[in-house]
Amino acid sequence: MRKQLITVVLFCLCNVSLGLAQVSQVNTQKFDRKSGVTATYSQSILKITWPAGSNNYGQVDLNMEKGKPLFSRLLIGEAKKAKLVSTDLDPSFLLTIGKRDLISQNGWNIFFDKVPQKKYKTYNVELEKSAATVKTIGSRTVVTISSLKADRFSGDLEITFYNGSPMFNIAAVMATKIDSTAIVYDAGLINRSASWKNIAWINTGDSLQTANAVSADSSKNIAVKYRTIAAKGKEGVLAIFPAPHQYFYPLDEAFNLKFTWYGNNYRKMTDGYGIGIRQDLEGDRRFVPWFNAPPDTKQRLNFFCLLSAADESAAFTEVKKFTNNDTYVKLPGYKTMSSHFHNEFIMKVVLANKPIPEVPDFVTVFKNTGIDIVHLAEFHYTAHPKGPDETRLKELDALFEQCKRLSDNKLLLVPGEEPNEFFGGHWLALFPKPVYWIMSRKKEAPFTENHPKYGKIYHIGDKDDMLKLLEEEKRLACTAHARTKG
Repeated sequence: MRKQLITVVLFCLCNVSLGLAQVSQVNTQKFDRKSGVTATYSQSILKITWPAGSNNYGQVDLNMEKGKPLFSRLLIGEAKKAKLVSTDLDPSFLLTIGKRDLISQNGWNIFFDKVPQKKYKTYNVELEKSAATVKTIGSRTVVTISSLKADRFSGDLEITFYNGSPMFNIAAVMATKIDSTAIVYDAGLINRSASWKNIAWINTGDSLQTANAVSADSSKNIAVKYRTIAAKGKEGVLAIFPAPHQYFYPLDEAFNLKFTWYGNNYRKMTDGYGIGIRQDLEGDRRFVPWFNAPPDTKQRLNFFCLLSAADESAAFTEVKKFTNNDTYVKLPGYKTMSSHFHNEFIMKVVLANKPIPEVPDFVTVFKNTGIDIVHLAEFHYTAHPKGPDETRLKELDALFEQCKRLSDNKLLLVPGEEPNEFFGGHWLALFPKPVYWIMSRKKEAPFTENHPKYGKIYHIGDKDDMLKLLEEEKRLACTAHARTKG
């Protein structure tokens, strides 16, 4: 009888120990209780409620018990009338680690690196749930949960709430001690309770698309507009999107590489059905540098979430407000100008004997983006800048003609190119009028001469000739991309 009693007692103690596998308390010493945000911790649940704008409040319940989904509940709505958007979600981060070339070129400023052609590996970022703090930083509330680990990287999870907005940010803030490291990451939320009804996104044609959320369906990578993917939950919508510029590493070509995903077992590395953002490891298959991760620098692997008590269309409308619908705001008395576009329309279409569209796609894109003036950078290693002379002059004439034809009262196309000659490094040229010039000059050739068809033309042989041309034609020259590429 005595032996049986001890066994029962030991069994109960073991169960108690397993039940306490959680954060025992949350540090709120730097949390301002007058900030309009409430933070409470009870029975393993850290509840954050914050003012989300339009008389609404957002609520996130974080389950600090190990083995349980971190985001127990997400709610949005009026006080005491909040709608349940989603339940039982886990953040997911896939960190891909490669090697940076710090020797051959400009150290950490290198662009001409091909990281995916060297050895690399992708790791799941693991969350320990060993400690938690809540602090106020201005109008933001930051919850920090320790700790994170992925191979040589370690750090903490940070969740940032913004007063006045239904948006919050989820970030794996991690660092490494290893030098010469380049990284990219994929991220998202995994739904452990199969509570989503459908998935939604806006396609590249600017139309809303939906698909049923079937937990067994394999993951898909999709090309979207506005970089956003959303899930319709019980009473609302959860939208996920990256920082619009920060998330995208530099590439020569601006392709839509399917930067979002949804479905089960993404990359055969995530356990469950989710939605999220992603990177193409191969990029545009040219120079693919990924991101720098110097030793002891905190890398913020993050994405944003937005809660909506309305439908999918309303959720996307709210997301688009952050970037003004991906268009430039008109400023009275000013024109919006952008530069350095290698469209290569002249060499690849006009002079390639292909059908010339009345309105090329790139013109429509510029207009829809709200750009008033575009400075082109044609003939980028595709033409004949040094001649033969007649070939070079024909190319310039075609450029001038098409820029004139395609310009109207909404868009001015300014002829331009990136010469990368005479001055060293990469630079752009901008003329106030059409100027015919050839980037070579034979010893017997004059600096200028009169051509029977094109009029005055210039022969440029060195930096002195180049500077003289700039001065005579009141031309502007500027560095194409300071610090990068030389």
